[in-house]
Parts: sequence; structure tokens; C-alpha cells
Amino acid sequence: MAVYSVYEPPNAPADIALRAEALAFVKEGFSWTALFVPVFWLLYHRMWIELAIFIAIFAVLPFAFGLDRQNEELVGWIGIVLVVLFAFEANDLRSASLERRGYRLAGVAMGSDRTEAELDFFRHWLLQQAKAEPAVPALAPAPSPRHDVKAAPPSGSGEREEVIGLFPRP
Repeated sequence: MAVYSVYEPPNAPADIALRAEALAFVKEGFSWTALFVPVFWLLYHRMWIELAIFIAIFAVLPFAFGLDRQNEELVGWIGIVLVVLFAFEANDLRSASLERRGYRLAGVAMGSDRTEAELDFFRHWLLQQAKAEPAVPALAPAPSPRHDVKAAPPSGSGEREEVIGLFPRP
């Protein structure tokens, strides 16, 4: 079961179809692509700061341990460990990068693959968007200026009662 964090851009368009296209799905967990081609993975996701830090670490690593034959092997093993560690943390770094650019967490999606997770997310997200659209208020008749007596309040509050879990909202 794959879990995805879904991020919405800061200046999302008003049109629901364009908003849906702008959403970013970030898979939680290990990234195989980041393991095998970490530099291209960073370039593809436009993570410039992380790319600069990644390159700087690997550029400084040989000088930190020395340039002799024995230390070259040690630097190689440390490099492998760092790339594996990066693959475990890559998607979390991507989430942090999106949040730094102003994206906000829109929800979480789960499914056996990305397509199923997207379908599950949009099924719930579209219902929320339909509820969030402002309804046009009904025009109430203007009170008559001749009457000084206050009318009795209506029996219903005029709002729908929302249910949280098994309990209606007070």
C-alpha cells in the first residue's frame, strides 16, 4: 500500500480542473530513483538548494579524509552510505522543499499504486471542494419600517448540521 502526501500550490487557480492539475503527490518512504540517479532526481524536482548541498558534500568528502589509496576506499563506502541515506530521505526533503515554496498540505492519499491513490484522493477532495464553494444566499424580504416589534427568531438555525464522527456538532 503506497501512501502519498498531496500538496497544493500557494496561488492555486480558481478553476477546479486547473487546481487538480497543480497538485503535487509526494510518495512517502524510499525512492528508488533517488538511489540510482540522485543528481537527476534533484534536478527533475527542481530542488536547487538540496542539489548544491549534495554536490558540496561529495566534493568535500575526499579532502576531509585525505587522498591516499586507503582513504579513497573509505570515501567510496561513505559515499554509498550517503546515497542510500539520501534515498530514504529524498521524499521527505521534497516535502520540505514544497512547503518552503509555499505549498500547503491538502491531504493524504493511499492506494496500491499512484493511480489508485489519486482516484481515492480526488474522490474525497472533489466532495470537499463542492462543499466549500460559497452558495448564493437567498434574498430575505426586507423588514417593514412601520413595525417596531421584533419578529420571533426562526425555529431552525438555517445552517446544516455537520456530523463529526458519530456526534452532531453542538
